[in-house]
Amino acid sequence: MNNKLLYIKEATIEELLSGSSSFGNNIDLIIEVYTWLFDAACGSCPSKFIGYINRIKTYQMETKCDYKLKGNFQVTVSALGGKTMSNHNITNVMAEAFLSTNPVNRAALFSKYPENYLELLESKNKPVEVVEEAKPVVIKKRKTKKKS
Repeated sequence: MNNKLLYIKEATIEELLSGSSSFGNNIDLIIEVYTWLFDAACGSCPSKFIGYINRIKTYQMETKCDYKLKGNFQVTVSALGGKTMSNHNITNVMAEAFLSTNPVNRAALFSKYPENYLELLESKNKPVEVVEEAKPVVIKKRKTKKKS
């Protein structure tokens, strides 16, 4: 699949929209790669193809991720607004957001994760302590009138 992604990134938009390549029909290729990266594409919406191509061309996959899901799992990361996470788009940020809800049980869905993942999650979820500066209290003496 990475070869297909690389082909789309290197080809011009005109080449992609007007024919085929060694991978077959370019429109089918665009839909396949777009679905692989972003989980959904409409094959019957030609008005969206240029947008699909541009999004594929600008997509930057994180090169090093410390997490990997088992098998072909896809999970929804509600902490990130309901994004779908799979091994194709997983990042450390996504995996840790997913694990933060229930780290011990959700770790079973991963085939690879850091040994100290609980410590990593704990350090990222610590509330920031707000320390207010003490303000000096000025007590004004009340003037009393002298009785004459």
